Amino acid sequence: MTKTSRLFHGVLLVSAITLSVTACGQKGQLVGGATPQATIAPTPTTVVQSPAPTPTPEPLKQKKVKVFYSDQDEMKLIEKEVTISYKQDADVYEAVLNALKKSDDPKAIPLFDDLTFTSTSFDKVKGELKIDLKFGPKTQLGAPGEELFLQALKKTVFQFPEVKSLYVLKNGKQVDSLMGHLELPYPIKRPN
Repeated sequence: MTKTSRLFHGVLLVSAITLSVTACGQKGQLVGGATPQATIAPTPTTVVQSPAPTPTPEPLKQKKVKVFYSDQDEMKLIEKEVTISYKQDADVYEAVLNALKKSDDPKAIPLFDDLTFTSTSFDKVKGELKIDLKFGPKTQLGAPGEELFLQALKKTVFQFPEVKSLYVLKNGKQVDSLMGHLELPYPIKRPN
């Protein structure tokens, strides 16, 4: 090899090394002189949510109804007119039944105060009201108390002309008697 070709090879070698060393620090550079595509880092987006509007509560419907209590001796029913509040028409029956649980008059004793109405449903087509009762320890009444209890229940629900029959369950089951003294018809039909 001649001195000139060695010098030429040396220059090429130094040039190649220099190019590779300087290319190491370059990012995104392509071989062959092509222009690299710009890399766009995703920018964090901030979503600004406006607070959800607070729904305005639906105004409650109100209705004057009759509810029935016992006198202090459990000898007769006392009729009272009260105003009940409810959201939808279907809730009127539950509202009136729950009104039987409290009284503002010390002479009108609620027969339903230790009782829970666990479900209430009304079938408009058939006119059937179904209720499920859960008794507390104070709900167990004697025979006269059970008679008043059933009368109060019937008079309260049958004041609504659309109710043709009443199905009463105790703890989700059909029973022959609510308190063991009187036979419970199933269903209880509207009196003529």
